[in-house]
This record gives sequence, C-alpha cells and structure tokens, in this order.
Amino acid sequence: MLLTEEIKRYALDLGYSRVGITTADPFPMYAEAMEERSQDYDWAAQSDFIVKTGDPKDRLPYARSIIVAIYDYFREHFPDNLVGKIGRLYQSRSYIEPPTRLGGARVQLMRQFLKNKGMQVGPWLMSTTGLPNRPAAVRAGLGQIGRNTFFCAPDIGTFVLIHIFIVDAELEYDSPVNGTHCPPDCRRCIEACPTGAIVDDFRINPRRCLTFNHYINTYGFPNTTPYIDRELRPKMASWIHGCDVCQEVCPKNQKKLKAELPPNAFLEETAKYFSLTGLLKTDNVTENMVVAPLFHAFMRDRKYFRRNAAVALGNSGDSEMTPYLAEAMNDPEELVRVHAAWALGNLDGAKARFALETSLTRENSRRVREEINMALANK
Repeated sequence: MLLTEEIKRYALDLGYSRVGITTADPFPMYAEAMEERSQDYDWAAQSDFIVKTGDPKDRLPYARSIIVAIYDYFREHFPDNLVGKIGRLYQSRSYIEPPTRLGGARVQLMRQFLKNKGMQVGPWLMSTTGLPNRPAAVRAGLGQIGRNTFFCAPDIGTFVLIHIFIVDAELEYDSPVNGTHCPPDCRRCIEACPTGAIVDDFRINPRRCLTFNHYINTYGFPNTTPYIDRELRPKMASWIHGCDVCQEVCPKNQKKLKAELPPNAFLEETAKYFSLTGLLKTDNVTENMVVAPLFHAFMRDRKYFRRNAAVALGNSGDSEMTPYLAEAMNDPEELVRVHAAWALGNLDGAKARFALETSLTRENSRRVREEINMALANK
C-alpha cells in the first residue's frame, strides 16, 4: 500500500471525514491578505495566535507536504437548551482539546502515526499548526470557502473542523478546488450576522465577531479589553460561547439542520446541568459538569463565564432573572458587576431598579458606578 493511501486510510479510521494532501508551498495570497488587514488583527501582532507569513517552512524547515483532515462535528443531535447559547463546535468537544479527551487524542494519534512512518511532523499550536487551515483545505481539493469565510465540504456543509499536519515527506497531491460554494446572489450570512462582523465578501472584522467577544478578548492580547462593548451586548442575544448564526442560514447546511439525527448521550446528560443562571454563579457543579467538558480549555477564570451569562440574561427580557442579576452585583469581580448592571438595566420592573439603586450605595468601583447610572437613566 502506498504511503499516501496509508495516511488517508488511517485518518479515516480515526474518525476524520475527508482527507486531502497538498504541497508545502507558501500561501502568498493569505500572507498578502494578512498584511492588508493588519489593522484588523493588531491585537494578535505580537503573538502566535495567528501566523501571518503563510509559509509552512516557518513551522518545519524541511516541509514537503501538508496533510489536511476535516472532521464533520455535526453527526448527532445537539440538545435544544444548548443550541443558541453554545456553538455546536464547542459542544462537539473536538476543538482545542487536550490529549486526554477524544478530540485531542485524535490529533496525537495522527501525529504519532506519521512519526512512526519515519516523518518529521511540524509543531502543534493550539488547535492547529498555525498555518491557514481553510486555504490549505481548498488546495488539498476538499472544498471551497464561502462569503462568511467558512469552509464548506461537499455533501457535509460548513460544520467541519480542519486539522493540518506538516510533514517532510513528498506524497501524492490532490488537485485544488477553485471558486466559492456560495450562489452568486446569496448574502444570507452577511445579512444574518447579528453584529455585522461579516463586513464584505470573504472578510470578517474579528472584533465584532461574537466568538472574539466571548473568549478571545479574555487572553490579554494588546489593544483588547474583556469589557464587552455596550453597542455589541444587545446583539449577543443568548449566545455565551461562540455563534452559529451565519452557518444556520447557509443553504449548504439546511439538510443537516433539518435531519433527524441520533442524540448524543453525553451531551444530553450535560445539558441537564446547564442554565444561564447556573453559569452566572458558576458553582462547582456547573463548572465540573458543563464548563470543564464544553469550553474550559478557552477560559480558566470563572469571571468570564459569569460575564457572558449576565449579558445573555439581560438580553432575555425576563424579569424573573432580576434576583440572579441582583446577587451578581455582589460579585467580587468588577467585570461581572459591570455586565450585571447593564443586564439589570435591560429588565423591566421595580425590582431591577431597586437592585441597581441599592448597589449604587455600596459600590466603590468608578466603572461599575458609571454602568449603574447609565442603566438607571434608561429606566
């Protein structure tokens, strides 16, 4: 059996849905785009979070090939009370996972297989090698990129995760795919994006993306703040970790979204412990049963989960949530109190006003006091 065939067969055995292989040539269009959009990504300029050169040899000097494996993470039903709050990618537990969990173990098994075949393998950075995954998948013949910048695999859709492995072996290469999967006049994703983050065809303003505001702005990157912009908070709706809106409206995903898929026993059990009010408190039960398995790899401080939950509760318009947000005004973290105050300002009723006025009498933080006063001014 040829080495290329062995690699593809093993990747499929691990659960990957499709596998393609391309050269380790640079991605000049990607590098040019990153240079042109440097202002959009100034927060990542001094980090390895985004690799700007697009040259595989920056990762592995003797790189010869890139193996691209895509994983279809929409194979089972997602619990109704998690949909619209946690992105399906994170529910699937297949993204940025440690080797002790299935998603991370799959990557490590693939890397070890390649090493056992005598290959040098490029380093792993967070959920990938740091190279442009989507252009690599296009060049490996696995699909096309859409206006929302998501990769679409034929007969699978856009709910896919891409892993790439850089190796020093010359393999058989697949033919690239040209063009986009989007119909010429389709702008559903652009029109549906709640924050207008899709600013143009194939271009996203990362700072307006819900995912950026849910957890990327918690990493302490330059030119970022964990305080979510007031203009964006109402647009976050009930989402507290990631967003699927542009994928939910994509024509390529409608068949899968309407399909009767089997339940996932683990997710169904996890969903029993999930609630926005539970996340607002982030007690030990919520952290162990919900946070740890679904998205603890992204944020390691409870205040960020509580912040996101406060915004979602404020957007609920449900005055029954007032006592929970009033309690959050006693949170030791200023960040949580700021967003809880905003949320109370969104809820009707005398109880919400009373909670804000009471909090104002004891609040020492200037930022929180300003937020309370703005919330009261809207009452």
